[in-house]
Amino acid sequence: MTDLDQKLFEGAYGEHRLKPDEQRAYLGTFRERVVLSILVADAEKQIILTEFDRILQDLDEKYDSLTLKISPKLSLANQMFYMKKAQEAGLIATIVAEDKSDSPFGLLAHTNKAENINNPDIRTLYPLISLAEKEPDHHTKEKKSFWAKVFGD
Repeated sequence: MTDLDQKLFEGAYGEHRLKPDEQRAYLGTFRERVVLSILVADAEKQIILTEFDRILQDLDEKYDSLTLKISPKLSLANQMFYMKKAQEAGLIATIVAEDKSDSPFGLLAHTNKAENINNPDIRTLYPLISLAEKEPDHHTKEKKSFWAKVFGD
């Protein structure tokens, strides 16, 4: 079939995938298979990069046949970093570039069967990581008004 025929066919009948919108949102997989999700902004954070080996090891112990999906929205250096870490852990990793995708996820780890994790977000599954990434509070002195300085309040 030529490209024009394929475009006309898809326009008339839709895609040949089951739940195409869900698959676009979840980087080519189904929601019920996802065991870990990391948003694009979180996947770029240093704490996630530092702890990623431990996270992969933990997931590998819990689930069989894990696959890592990487968003092209991540920086090229981080895409390669996650590919390398997945390869070292013996996992299959794929950078998923889809035309109509508007996925908020930077990384997804999934299995080949339904796991039905209620909330696979990294902040929920690994709360110590989300606690460690918070910025330290900078205590700023409250500025006194001119009159408070003058009258010693």
